[in-house]
Parts: sequence; structure tokens; C-alpha cells
Amino acid sequence: MMEFLKTNQLNFMLVMSSVCGTIAVFVMIAKALPFKRRMALLSLELTAMFLLYFDRLAYMFSGDPTPYGFVMVRVTNFLVFSLTLGVIISLNFYISDLLTTEGGLESAPKRLYISLALAIIGIILIVISQFTGLYYYFDEANRYHRGPGFLLCYVFPLITPLVQLTVIVQNRERFNKGIYRSLILFIFAPIVASVIQIFAYGLSLTNMAMVGMGIVVYVYAIIDVNQKIERSKKREMDILKEERKKMQHLFEETSTAFINALDDKGEYSKGHSVRVARYARKIAQACGKNEAECDEVYYSGLLHDVGKIGLPEELLKKDELTEEEKIKMKEKPVIGDRILSGITDFPRLRFGAKYAFEKYDGTGYPDQLKGEEIPEVGRIIAVANYYDRITSQKSDRSPYPQMVVREEFVKKAGNDFDPRFAGAMVSLIDEDSDYLMQNSDENYRNEPDKFVEANAYRSSVSKGILIENISTVIRFKCKKREDSPTGFSAPSIILFDSYDGRVHDAKKNIDVFGYLEYGEIFFDGHVICTAARSMDVKVTERTVHTEEEIQEQLDSSKIEKNKKAESFILNKMESEYEIYTGRIEDHAKIIVKTPEKVIEVVAALPNSSKYAYVGLTGEYCTLDDIAIEKTIEKAYDEIPRIAPYVQYTNRMQSDIPNIQVDSTRLVYTRGIPLEDSLQIKFHTMSLPSANLIWHCPYIIIFHSDDGLVNGKNYKEYAFIKMSGENEGKYDYSENSIEVTRGEEFVNWEDWEECNREGVECEAVFEKKGKTIITQAENNGIGIVNKTRLFEADDEVYVALTGDQVALTDIRI
Repeated sequence: MMEFLKTNQLNFMLVMSSVCGTIAVFVMIAKALPFKRRMALLSLELTAMFLLYFDRLAYMFSGDPTPYGFVMVRVTNFLVFSLTLGVIISLNFYISDLLTTEGGLESAPKRLYISLALAIIGIILIVISQFTGLYYYFDEANRYHRGPGFLLCYVFPLITPLVQLTVIVQNRERFNKGIYRSLILFIFAPIVASVIQIFAYGLSLTNMAMVGMGIVVYVYAIIDVNQKIERSKKREMDILKEERKKMQHLFEETSTAFINALDDKGEYSKGHSVRVARYARKIAQACGKNEAECDEVYYSGLLHDVGKIGLPEELLKKDELTEEEKIKMKEKPVIGDRILSGITDFPRLRFGAKYAFEKYDGTGYPDQLKGEEIPEVGRIIAVANYYDRITSQKSDRSPYPQMVVREEFVKKAGNDFDPRFAGAMVSLIDEDSDYLMQNSDENYRNEPDKFVEANAYRSSVSKGILIENISTVIRFKCKKREDSPTGFSAPSIILFDSYDGRVHDAKKNIDVFGYLEYGEIFFDGHVICTAARSMDVKVTERTVHTEEEIQEQLDSSKIEKNKKAESFILNKMESEYEIYTGRIEDHAKIIVKTPEKVIEVVAALPNSSKYAYVGLTGEYCTLDDIAIEKTIEKAYDEIPRIAPYVQYTNRMQSDIPNIQVDSTRLVYTRGIPLEDSLQIKFHTMSLPSANLIWHCPYIIIFHSDDGLVNGKNYKEYAFIKMSGENEGKYDYSENSIEVTRGEEFVNWEDWEECNREGVECEAVFEKKGKTIITQAENNGIGIVNKTRLFEADDEVYVALTGDQVALTDIRI
């Protein structure tokens, strides 16, 4: 290794000297560096360049007997020894500048002045050496030899950097990490090289190490500058972004305040535009739009109703419009477009105002545009606008329930709305299991009521408590009131079903929410049976303590006299009640325990598909501390049947047994193996209780070890509703569905009616490797679904199920 260095060190010196010279040029033009630091680095690189250049010449002229060689060998050696300390002095200036400009020191540490003084003393000794031969001398052949004080010449290049090192280490927190590393390297690399050079005569390791570290110092200095520039740029960008956010926030607040002022003119339109903007952003995000596109959609949605400003105020305050008023209202998009067209920096902001009322099939207004002719922003806001309209309170109805809202978008996709954006809204609805997205007050949240204040009978009814096949216990306290005009005060129960689990009296709400009242249960033991097929009641009297017995118990417990009287009065006015509920198929059982009676009621529901809720109400009483406790235990082993089971499968049975599915995926056919191809034909009939378009047959493609849905090692590959939906997200496959409407399909209302009467359906399956193609047809709805399995299973099965449907005559 040493021989290699000796042989090639002149070449190394030339290369490193050239690099330092090039760096010096770069330093001169590096305006990003502070002036003093640029001068320190320039001094460092030039000194290093000349150090190696003259060191190389010293080797080249060594032993040259010519007069020119005689002079050059002495000059170059003098410069080499002097420039070595010159490099250290340049580093001194560099450290000083770093500490005083960026390190926060008012002046350079005194030790740097000491190191400078030591370097100057070293240079003086070099000058003295020229006349005394202290460090080196030359023989008759003009060759360099070490002098008696040679080791002394290493003292100053060693001690001076060590003094600098103490400064560097003490102030390490003031340096950039990269700068700190480069300074440590600059100190230690030459020291190590110097120690080696003492024993490796003929090599300039110290000088080359020093120059090499000088290059490293420059590299880290440039890296430091670049990092500062990047940080500066980032700060500037952050400031610009912050300013943009502030401007955007100001625009949003101003627009929102302006639009809210318009929306507030209508009792039931308050907050409408803000909600539409929020829903529109959600749809855009669900469709993969970037942040800028989502912002554009949001602000277009916020201003979509700006045309209201040109309409009469009395028109905006009305909820129901006449035909003439509806025509007048259709001027709103044109007015809004005219207002927003003046905002030239954001030309597409007007699209929401003008095109949100167009329909996908071309029957909208103002321009009767169709399909892709309608700008995308307008198609998105049309969906968001409709969602808010039907989920908001109106004068004649409550907000639509979630399942009805969902059905609206499924039905109107391709007619009123772009199927892509209507589908995105359906997905958002499916994800919104807690109904947090729609505009509802706290009364429409899912939390059960804790308190009911009843005046006239049914003036206030609690949210419905679902009757399930598991045991549910309802406990509450009832405080009777003395202000009843009839003198009657007692709680009671309403037994009912509705989409939102609430009691409805208004006719429009009864239709929208599918409200069906089975009957009423009064706590004196009598019932009113309405939509239930039958209700059976059994009343048992409970033992009631007399006033004397109560008083005797109070006396025995040694309670103060005034406490006794207070407790007695309270017990007369406030009583505790318990209600136990459960169901089996189409029969529900409710047990009411009052202080005086135990009332057992069995109700035969219209069929097993219907839900049943308990609503707590009463007459001039307060129900408080309502608590609901559900267990995982079965409510009843059996409930006495008071009406026959309603069955719709009494038709022809073919290859596999008929099934009646009373609620979503409650029952399945056995799995039918799918090898290469499979055809299934069957008869379907929606149950009388079916009233949503997905109350129809479903197809399940799956794998399990036993060929049963939800069996051992179950994997679901596809869940296809024969109304044209592929439900769910799959862990083991991916699906794409294409839905067409044939000539048989007239509209969804006729389609639902045909399914209630009963229709023939067909499904064909083809399996090729990991791909399964499903083709199905149901009364004009054509479905082609492609399922790609992530892994090939030995056995793939197909099963039929549905929701509120009877499947019969199943032929394979």
C-alpha cells in the first residue's frame, strides 16, 4: 500500500490540487454563502491547492543540481511548511465566522486567538529554520533531509488543531450536524496522518489528509447552505400556503355567511347549502378526486343556490309551491350563473349554480342537458342536493329514513343522476351506519331515550325499542301528575314497525317511513289490536302492601318521622315498572310488571319479515330513568301460537327445497357446486311486506369445507342482489358488475309489483380458472358480474337467498 502511494502520490497531489482550485472558483461565485465565510473557505481552498502544488514541486525538484532546481527546492519546501499552518489559520477564520454568525456568539472564543498565535509562531520558526537547518536541510546533491528539530515542526500543526478541537466540541450544539462532523474530521484525519508520516518517510500524508479534509469541509458547507435554502423555501411555501388557507378560509366564511343569510329565509332550508357542499366533497373524495378538485366541488356546492338572491323573499319562505311558483323557481340556475360568471379566476365555480338541476336523462332544467353533456361538478352537486333535500325536515314530513334514501338513489341512478355519483352516494349511505351524515337533530340519533314527558295521550313517545329473539328488559320510573284534566295518569305501550323505529301520526310520514301499528297495551290490562293478526292478554294481580304495612316497615327501620312521610308520598306518586320482550318468528311476547299487575301479551305479527318495536308513552305522566338491558340469552323457549304461520313456499319443489327468506340473508339454499358451468332457474315472489327494491333474490358465490354458507373455512367471493347490486367488500376476490335494463323493464314501481306477483328468474355461471362470470336476469334487469378469485379453491359453490322473498321450483 505504501509503495503504491509513493509511486502515485504526485498524481494524487495534482488531482487534489486541481479539485481545490475548482472548488475555489465555485466558492467565489457562491453568492448564497455569507461574505466572511466565503472568504474563509476561499482562503482554505486556495491555501490547500498551493500546499499540494508546491509539495509536488518539492518532490519534483529534489536532487536537481541546476541553479533553478537549487532555488525551487528551497522555495517549495518553505511554502509547504508555511502553507500547512496557513490551512489551519484559514480553518480558524471559518470556525470563528460560524460561531459569530450562526452560533450566536458576540465574538470568537479566546482559544481561537491562541490557536492563531500558535500558528504564527510556527511560521516564524519555519523562517528561522531556513537559516539554522532546525527543521530540514539540503545536501550537496540538493536533496531534502530532516533536521535535528524535525519533530518540533509537527508540534504546531498538532497543538493548534487540538486547541481548535476544544472550541468545536464545547460549541457543538451551535453547529449544524454535518458541519460538526466535517470539522472533527478536519482535526483528526491530519493528526492521524502526521503520526503515520513520522514513520513513513517520503510521503506527504499530512498534507494530503489536510487537503482532503478541506474538500470535505467545503462539501458539508455547501450541503448546509442547500439545506438552509430548502428550509427557507419551505418556510416561504408554508407562509404562502398559510396565506392561501387564510384567503380560502375568508372566502369560505364570507360565502357561507352570505349563503346562510339566503338559506335562513326559508324555515326548512337553514344550513342547506353548507350541507350540500359537504356532501358533494364526500362524493368527490369517494370517486378519487384530488384535493384541488374536491375544493372546487365544495365551493361550487356552497354557491349552487346563489340564484335565490334574485327571487322574491316570500317564495323562498314557502315549503310547498304552486305550479306558477315552480316555474318562477326554475329561474334560479340562470340567475346564479349570471352572478358567478363574473368570477373570471374561477370560471367553473358557476357550474354548480347552473347545472345542479339538470337530470342525467335530459329532463332537468335550465338547458335539458343529458348525460356527459352536464359538467361533472353539476352532476355531483345534483346528487348532494337531493340527498340533503330528502334527509332534511319539511313542514309536512320528517327526514327520510336511511333505507328509503338509499332506495331513492338506486332507483334514480341513470334517470335523474349519473350512476357513478349515485353509486358513490349509496356507498356513503352504507358506510354511515350511525346516520351521522344526514341532517337530523338529536331526536333522530340512535341513542335510546332516557326520559319521556307525556301530556295528552301519545303527545310524546320514546324511540322504538326493538323486540328481538334475545331477552330485552326495559325498566323505568313513572311519576304520575296531578294536573291531568281527566284525573287519569298512567304509562302505556305502542307496538309498531317503521323504518326509523319511531311512531308516526302524520299521513305523509306514515307512507314515507312504512309505519305500521300493531296495537296498544295499557297498564290496566286491556289492549287495542290494529295491524296485528291477533293479540292475547293474560293479567295477574300482584300483592300490594297496605298503608299500615308500609308504615310498619318504615317504623321498624327507625327512619325519622319526616322521612317516613316523604317516602310514603313519593311511593304513591312514583312507581317502578319492568317490561320483558322477546319474539319467535312472527309471534312477539311482552310481559309488563306494574306495582299492581303482571300483564302478559302475545301478539301475532303480520309475518316473520316485519320488525316490532316497543314505544313508551302515557297520559299526563313522566317516564324517567329509562334503562334497556339486552342479554345474549334466548328470550323464550316457545311462545304460544295464536295465529298460523304465514308461508309462501307452498308451490312446486324441484331439485332443492324451496326457501322463504323473511329478512336479509336469514335462510340459504344448500351450496350448489360450480365446476365449469351451471344454470339455475327458479320462481321468486316478494313477500307482501316487501317494499324496497332490494327485497328480491340474492346470489352468493362462496367456498366452505361443508358446502354451506357460513360453514367451516367460509370465504365469500360475491354477493349479488338481483335488483342490480354487488354488495360488500371482499377479502378473497374482486368483482365488477354491469347492469342493463331490457324492454321488459318499464319502471321500478312496475318491477316491484311484478316481483310481488311472482316471476321466473335465471342465472348462468361460467368458471374459467380464477374467473367466474355470472349472468342473471330478473324481470328486465340484466346482470353480468365478473368475479376474479385471488386464489383458486378446489370447490366453489353457489347459493340462493334474499330479503323478504320466497324462492320455489329451483331447477339446476
